[in-house]
Amino acid sequence: MVQGAILGISSIIVRLIGVVYRIPLTNIIGDKGIGYYSVAFDIYQILLLLSSYSLPLAVSKMVSARVALGQYRRSRKILVNALIFAGIVGICAFLITFLLADFFAGTVMKVPQSAVALKVLAFALIILAVLGVLRGYFQGLGNMVPTAVSNIAEQILNAIVSVVAAGALFGYGSTVAAGGGYDYSNAPEAFGAAGGTMGTVAGAFLAMLILIFWMVRYNKKNRYLLKQDASEEESTSEIILILIMTIVPVILNTAIYNLSSVVDKFIFSNIMVAKGMSPDVRDSLIGMYSGKYWLIVNIPIALSSALASALIPSIVTSKARRSRRDVISKVRSAIQLITLVAFPCAAGIGFLSRPIINLLFPSSEDPDKIALMLSVGCLTVVFYCLSTITNSILQGIDKMRIPVFHSAISLAVNCALLALLLWLFDMDVFGWIIADMVFALLMCILNARSLKKYLRYRQEIRNTFIKPVEASIIMGVLAFFFQELLNRVSGHSFDVVITIIFAVIVYVILLFVMRILTAKKLMMIPGGRRAIPILRKLHLLR
Repeated sequence: MVQGAILGISSIIVRLIGVVYRIPLTNIIGDKGIGYYSVAFDIYQILLLLSSYSLPLAVSKMVSARVALGQYRRSRKILVNALIFAGIVGICAFLITFLLADFFAGTVMKVPQSAVALKVLAFALIILAVLGVLRGYFQGLGNMVPTAVSNIAEQILNAIVSVVAAGALFGYGSTVAAGGGYDYSNAPEAFGAAGGTMGTVAGAFLAMLILIFWMVRYNKKNRYLLKQDASEEESTSEIILILIMTIVPVILNTAIYNLSSVVDKFIFSNIMVAKGMSPDVRDSLIGMYSGKYWLIVNIPIALSSALASALIPSIVTSKARRSRRDVISKVRSAIQLITLVAFPCAAGIGFLSRPIINLLFPSSEDPDKIALMLSVGCLTVVFYCLSTITNSILQGIDKMRIPVFHSAISLAVNCALLALLLWLFDMDVFGWIIADMVFALLMCILNARSLKKYLRYRQEIRNTFIKPVEASIIMGVLAFFFQELLNRVSGHSFDVVITIIFAVIVYVILLFVMRILTAKKLMMIPGGRRAIPILRKLHLLR
């Protein structure tokens, strides 16, 4: 829980920085530019998934299993071989992405303006392959601090470079378009989107340098452990084989799990144009979905991803020690923690959607539509949080193939439902939101069945689900009326920040009043032990 909290807090900070810099970025390049940016990013994400996205998980899983048994020399050799493997994979991914950028953007996605941004992102694939191995190594050691620090530094530089480069290249695109030297329409937005992706490359490079520095410091302290380890080293071929056998199921699962975004965008793009929607309107809707709706929804989902990263090596360690009780305890704690965060976040987004949009995107062309998108899709937060954490649990207990099948089934249902909602019911972007929500919900249901089957895990319902839902709804209603009151008094867009603080306080009080949080649960939360005496004095805890 402590390691998950460290990574979780850093992930929330990273997402908040992402929201902050997306505001000026969106204002500079507009919804069309964000649409081009998101298409390029989705293609890049798929190529990243297929090349090196799963390396942190695979390396952390292998390292944690050996460190649990005191095999430090073996974990060291895994690091060296994984770095060589990552370098080869990263270079291949770069060449494929850079050379075929026009094909992926223009022929496959029907958005040729995204090709320039995709070529810039190709350089990040080499860096992120190496970065993934270093992060996975530290996570396998049970130390999330290097990953957390590098994540924050990466995002800060990403934000600065993205905004500055987007503004510079947007102006350059205007100059080139005026001179007739660029064959794409909307050249300023296309070049602006490319500028926005430069921050990704710069941030990843800085994060890699930070982790290399951290690794040098760690190696000096690690020499004693290496000398004390008498275990035989595994052969290079054996390590590479285990690495590949670990990576392939993870790649398939994460690729299918994250492929839904690209597939949905492809289906949405083609069906909308086939039904007579102009490409400009379509690109603006894609920009609204990716640059505003999904950006906000994805903030709390970041916590589940962070907890998942910390949970896998922890579960692997317990499994290596053959402690089923420990595994069950960690699974139950992780799910309870996720629901305590996901439900109030969903309620907050649903009840405060319009003031949130007014604060973050005051120049939006259609704020009412974006607010409605958030209200309709707020439960996506809950389903994605739960599906992400249960995916990781199944991977941690060596059921690597199960999430792959679940993702494939959910994706098939998602595609069929999306096509139906778009073609027959004319639901445009709302059909996309509903189909995506169903995808995550089905993943939750299938994963829950597998946990029951393979771990004989019985999920507690009342304190994990029912009570947090009740507390979240009460909090959401009170926050809604509190925001309405503030609107009448001051009417400033910043009022929603005060409302969110009010909502957090209300929710925390409800957690204790409804006995959702107990002294035993508080002891598992970082800083919880110190808070117990204070809460008892306030009569919030018995």
